[in-house]
Amino acid sequence: MITDMQPDGLFVPMSAQQVPGQDDARTDGAEGGVLAALHPFPGGASFATLARALGPLGWHRVEVAEALVRLVGGSLVTLRTLDGTARYEIPGEARAGLGRGRCSQDRLGEAARRQLTWCEDLVMGAEEALSCGPGQRAWLERLALEETNLSAGLGFALRSGDTAAAARLTSALCGFWELRGPLEEASTLVSRVLGGGPLAAGTRARLLDGSGRLALRQGHHEAAHHAFEQALGAAAAEGAPLVLARSRAHLGLAELCLGYPGLARSVVEQALAELYELDSPADIARAHSTRALVALEEGCAGDALAELDHSVALQTGTGDLVGWATSLLYRSLAHLRRECTDEALEDAQRAAQIFSELGDQGGVVPCLLAAAVALSGGRPGAALELGALSERLQRDFGALAVPALHGLAGTALARAMRAAGGRPGRLLRRGAPLSPLEAIARAIGPGLLDAHTPWACVQALGGFQVLRGDAAVRLAPQVARLVKLVVVGDGQVHVEQVVESLWPEVAPARGKRRLRNVLSKLSQAAGPLVVRRGSTLRLGTGVAADVQRFQSAARRALGALGRGAGAAAIAEALAAHELYTGELLPEDRYEDFAIVARERLDWLHLRLLDAAATAAADASDDATAEHCLRAALDMDPTDEGRYVALARHLIGSGRHSAASQVLTRARGLLARLDFPLPPALLQLEQVLPSTVTGP
Repeated sequence: MITDMQPDGLFVPMSAQQVPGQDDARTDGAEGGVLAALHPFPGGASFATLARALGPLGWHRVEVAEALVRLVGGSLVTLRTLDGTARYEIPGEARAGLGRGRCSQDRLGEAARRQLTWCEDLVMGAEEALSCGPGQRAWLERLALEETNLSAGLGFALRSGDTAAAARLTSALCGFWELRGPLEEASTLVSRVLGGGPLAAGTRARLLDGSGRLALRQGHHEAAHHAFEQALGAAAAEGAPLVLARSRAHLGLAELCLGYPGLARSVVEQALAELYELDSPADIARAHSTRALVALEEGCAGDALAELDHSVALQTGTGDLVGWATSLLYRSLAHLRRECTDEALEDAQRAAQIFSELGDQGGVVPCLLAAAVALSGGRPGAALELGALSERLQRDFGALAVPALHGLAGTALARAMRAAGGRPGRLLRRGAPLSPLEAIARAIGPGLLDAHTPWACVQALGGFQVLRGDAAVRLAPQVARLVKLVVVGDGQVHVEQVVESLWPEVAPARGKRRLRNVLSKLSQAAGPLVVRRGSTLRLGTGVAADVQRFQSAARRALGALGRGAGAAAIAEALAAHELYTGELLPEDRYEDFAIVARERLDWLHLRLLDAAATAAADASDDATAEHCLRAALDMDPTDEGRYVALARHLIGSGRHSAASQVLTRARGLLARLDFPLPPALLQLEQVLPSTVTGP
């Protein structure tokens, strides 16, 4: 039981919290209302959240803003910027004082009930999106940002005996815990909710399925099997066909983990029949990838590879990143069985990158192991190091279940140990600890996947251009559009997506014939710039793309900044920033295929700039902090939090006139947008000398 756990992460004390009073003076009016509304948000809340909470109680937005200014000025509330958003928090001493004297328990209890409703509204849609939807990355970041607040809401639901609300929240968060952890505490919490009383139709089945998935990640295969069987019974009784089919597919994976491939195949094929009836393509793709694992266990690597190509194509089209990465990992295993080590390395590395972007360390674990197997013949020392890193991560985060991989890895690493004379290499132990992605890249080295200097480059940032050496290649509009579709698809796109985009008005069969002609024209004009592999198109070997180069550099820099690697990480971030030479495909600003990719790249670039600005400020590198903040504002001039951060930085550097100019720019922009002035901006204006005015 997790009865005494402190609210780190999404797990909270299960007994009533005691908040000792330190001040008998009462805070009345708007300040008291704001404090009471903010109290259930230990992770902080935005102005918009507080205004929505207090609106039904009769408080106007201006009153809330003015009250926040007074509370910040009196040190009862602190203000910080997180991911570009201003958030208000009650510091520890002031929070303790609210338990007695400042706000009544009835008032705090009512605020906690409203916060629980806010939590339920927040997670609405999260469960389905994390299961197979295209918004997985955005949902994971959103839930991580509000992790502490969701802990508080879930804790209140459990303490107050609101089992239904606790079950709804827990069910919605199972997918988050499966990918981000902590697995053991999550499993205990799900078990507690399941035992807490009657649950709504469908909720019990979803919780049981979530319990099984968490158990699989921890390697508890018998427990997972039992949970999935219970989920099947509950889903059938409650009339939840999609949960029934998903749980059946998960049960097939559990059967495989327990060593029963024949039973696994039978169960998965039944699940596939149900999913085809329900017309759920992302779930169908995941079930096909599980059936491919069964084929691998039965020694049919060719059949598995064909099935996984189909899964990857479906998942690319539906935007199911978790499923896509999982299928790439399984395909890496299929390549290993066929002794195609370069292809295995490529898929393992790509899968690790996607899992890392999602924050799923348990998914990275088998990717490291697959890469270790692929390297065991040529680089045994590096293979042993990757194997050891995989083992350490598994102890900390659990692992995605890939039953066929472990036997293969045991044999390969034993061979590598003999070849290395019992000594792992020293490749990964130089300098600061490496992230898993960096470890794989360093272990692979420049001589395997990147043996040749790129012979062609596709530029899409700041404008589209194809270069062979220093010469630009002229492409017909339709041929160029094909290349653009592959680039914005992260270097790979499904054939049917291309056909639909290029010829939406024609039948698919005719579109595929036209596609062959376009590929032929592209090959004649630029060489094998784009190649077809199965049902996907991808950039050819030796073709570089500035989009992928920027993304890789930005993610490496974010990883280094996250580990606190100091000046080297800041320099790496600035170098990545320089690779962003303009917005993606500005000539196609209103094309559907480019909009989502453009937003994704902009978001990554802004994250990089925000992280670099914070690290530079911590290192007293004033020039870099200012440069990054101004660059971020040039990209997103509507973010009030960055104006405040830049002005605060300039004031701290004694540059009051420059700070005033920034605040004046923010005022003008917010006025044009009819947005209220944030309290932090008003507070900064008050601390500036009265002689300093904007332009």
